[in-house]
Amino acid sequence: MKKHRYTGLALTLSLAAVLSGCQADMDTPALDVPVATLQPNTRILELKETFENKTEKVGYKPGTEVYDESGELIGGERYIIHGRVVSSDASGNIYKSLVIQDETAALAFSINQGSLYNEYRLGQDVVVDLTGLYIGYYRGLQQVGSPGEAYNGQPQLGFMAYDYWLSNSELNGLPNPEFRQVSLGSNYPEDEFYCISFNNFDELNNATLPELQSQLVEFRNVSFRIAEGEETFAPYQESVNRTLVDANGKTLTVRNSGYSNFYHKEIPTGKGIVRGILSYYGDSWQLVLRDLRDVMISDKGEADKPYTASEILSGDYAGMTGWSEGYIVGSVKAGVTVVTGAEDVIFGSGAEMDNNVLIAESPDETDVTKCAIVELPQNTLLRYYVNLPDNPDVYKKRLSVYGTLGETLGMKGVTDSRGGKEDFLIDGKTIEENIDVPEPSGSGTESDPYNISYVMQSEADQEGVWVTGYVAGYVVSGDFGENSVEFSSSEVSGSTNYLNSTNVVLSAVAPMKCGVANSVPCQLTAASRPTLGLRLNPAIFGKQVRIKCQITTYLGVRGIRKITEVVEL
Repeated sequence: MKKHRYTGLALTLSLAAVLSGCQADMDTPALDVPVATLQPNTRILELKETFENKTEKVGYKPGTEVYDESGELIGGERYIIHGRVVSSDASGNIYKSLVIQDETAALAFSINQGSLYNEYRLGQDVVVDLTGLYIGYYRGLQQVGSPGEAYNGQPQLGFMAYDYWLSNSELNGLPNPEFRQVSLGSNYPEDEFYCISFNNFDELNNATLPELQSQLVEFRNVSFRIAEGEETFAPYQESVNRTLVDANGKTLTVRNSGYSNFYHKEIPTGKGIVRGILSYYGDSWQLVLRDLRDVMISDKGEADKPYTASEILSGDYAGMTGWSEGYIVGSVKAGVTVVTGAEDVIFGSGAEMDNNVLIAESPDETDVTKCAIVELPQNTLLRYYVNLPDNPDVYKKRLSVYGTLGETLGMKGVTDSRGGKEDFLIDGKTIEENIDVPEPSGSGTESDPYNISYVMQSEADQEGVWVTGYVAGYVVSGDFGENSVEFSSSEVSGSTNYLNSTNVVLSAVAPMKCGVANSVPCQLTAASRPTLGLRLNPAIFGKQVRIKCQITTYLGVRGIRKITEVVEL
């Protein structure tokens, strides 16, 4: 019995060896790479604009029609487009829809077929002859499909037969799933698909519907608003809306399907990046997730879980706003505009520039490739306390700073920090605002203007007098006070005054030493908003100005109204 078993094993091994040898001698089958015979002649944005606000069958291009002797239309130039696939129905959250994108725009195709992802992978180039297909709308979203039931008297498109799609489309080449992150309105790449990044939902207003509908997008610094009963992405077999909130408190609908493979998953808390196909319904944008990988939200960046230098350098969190942490190890040399190597930085406390420091995960780091840069904005407490020329003692101290992960001087790092007392911490240092209240001065003339201290202590109203001060921030809401003033040029969540440029705060001293004890609110006129309004002119922050105005009561304190002239000093 044992002999037979051994013999069988030997025969099996011998056969495997023979087969293996044969296979080694055989040629590996060539990879079948599809090559489209159709030649694109129309860009997607051009097509969408040509048929905007129309629902009709696509014919030949006007002016190219060919007729036979009897006057019958027999040909002409067709509308042929191409694009890379940016959608996927693999998770079940996208239903019978395929979206392609070229270097100008994206277009959705409504196709009566499931599991399209099996044939149409992300990054797959597809060429489509639209002649004979219908282009129009479904509930406001422009797409290609077949005529369906009207809605409110308006024609609507539904699913086209899969055979129609197959007879009018061709694959071209192999899919390339790599994509590039771009900003709205930039030169979109022709050779790969891309994702348009947004920092807030207001930026959606800067594009037209044909350009942006159906594009692959991502929103940064966003979080889900989770109400009771909305803890998961969707109930079973039910399509629902969930709410995404940006850093300014604005909202966007996220449409989720109860048939998806992640419907039962809990919506993550925290903030981060969310990607998806930007759809449209009625008169509003909505986001459709492709799968759960489009949701990159966590509590990273919170004060107790700051970004490390390596996480900043990875680029995975680029554009995110939150807390970062590292040891101060050096700074960029004077005159360097782009850091290319160790020769462009100074490790140690002997710095030349006060507008940046380098941080790393080790206080002894001397490898510039392991360092992130921290921008120190002018006229901020952050620069006052952290710059190395004035504070050599902070070398090798641990710095925690709240800001946006971006790039400056050719290095990844922390940018756009407001730089206030609540925006950074240094081991072993107490941050004080150094409030300085000068004595009242001036006579109110253009050559000898009142200072802000004079305005604060004035009792009688005065018209047409001159006042000088530093642009230091704005009043967020309510009356002028500690909890209502933002001493920076950045907008805070819930602020309307910044958006409308209704006021500005002038201080007796530069912003890094200002507070309500040495500042007054100023009401902006239509004429002064382009110069003094921080929304329209953020570069005015920290600058000293001289204004002709009225001294009176404003927002509950002595302040300024009726500005008629502004001079930047």
